[in-house]
Amino acid sequence: MRTTNLLKIAAEAELLRLRAFAARQARRSAFGACALVFALAVLALAEAAGWQTLRLYVTGIQATLILLGINLVVAAILGMVAARSSPGNAEREALRVRQEALDHARGALSITAAIPLLRFASPRRRRAFFRFGR
Repeated sequence: MRTTNLLKIAAEAELLRLRAFAARQARRSAFGACALVFALAVLALAEAAGWQTLRLYVTGIQATLILLGINLVVAAILGMVAARSSPGNAEREALRVRQEALDHARGALSITAAIPLLRFASPRRRRAFFRFGR
């Protein structure tokens, strides 16, 4: 009885922990979304300030084309970094551990499945419940 009570308490504590974790992640997501909005506003204002500064030295079309070229180079660099991203050591190790666990589980499953077959392969004969021809 005590073990079942302890298991119930542990399950309730885990459920409470998961609810608190979900609430915390929701708050983090909301704050992250707000931060993204402000970051995009800063980026837009930086573009406008850069255009106005360039406008002092070149015509409006040339300033626009210069900013367009800078943005294109930045986008290309970030795109190449994203495309070249390869799995890190932690990902490779987790994949290896998962693969080993699955291999061991398959091995244990095949042994478990083979145990009933050993009954038929054993040289000792079973006695029949009804003996016919005795």
